[in-house]
Amino acid sequence: MTNDEQDRPTWDGEAIADAVGRELARRDESVLWSDEPFLDWLAADRRTHAERRARLVDEEAAMQHDGRRIRARFLARQTGVGVVSAPPRLVVPARRGLPADVMDDAAAMGAVACVDLAAAAGAGRDIWDEPAEHWIALPAAVPRLRALALRVAGESMAPLLHSGDVVLVELGPTLARGRIVIARHPEDGYVCKRVDRIGRRVVLLASLDAAYGTVIIPRDDRLILGTVRMAWRGVSGAGN
Repeated sequence: MTNDEQDRPTWDGEAIADAVGRELARRDESVLWSDEPFLDWLAADRRTHAERRARLVDEEAAMQHDGRRIRARFLARQTGVGVVSAPPRLVVPARRGLPADVMDDAAAMGAVACVDLAAAAGAGRDIWDEPAEHWIALPAAVPRLRALALRVAGESMAPLLHSGDVVLVELGPTLARGRIVIARHPEDGYVCKRVDRIGRRVVLLASLDAAYGTVIIPRDDRLILGTVRMAWRGVSGAGN
């Protein structure tokens, strides 16, 4: 290759289009645009460029989706949360009432009472005061637990949990670092977070999505509803 060839610029369709635009601004456009073969070539080149860019965007989106799925599976193992990639199966309640009143009846039917109060409910409302309008069937492999089902609100626990997912919460104040719990913030209400640090006086709860930050609550057993053991995908979380 000669020095002249090395110095010669490499043109692609976009660079040619820019050059055409500059030429149009400089002289009579009727002369340039009268060359039909050139126009056909330029249009074909621009279509090829657009199709190539669209393929790259699709491939990048697919890679990101696969990456989220892989990370979600890793987080499920790390936090001990079993994930069912389908919405929960509802059971007709034998009777309706507050969670504490119907919990044993639901368990006898291989189900769990579901409270339609999002895990991020505001302050001033208590899960135990919300009626359990629905029961959810538990998979046969799930051992009998003293548990409730709650619907997740928000995306702070993505990619493992998404808004609309339903979580099975084993009730009790036990805390273990790395596990996901439902806790009650004294001012902000119920939250679904991962236990990050357990101090003598406070507990640090973290979001899986770092953009949402952390929550600090007093170390008080009354503020821990329980540990998330399982999750069913809601409509918004399907396919993740």
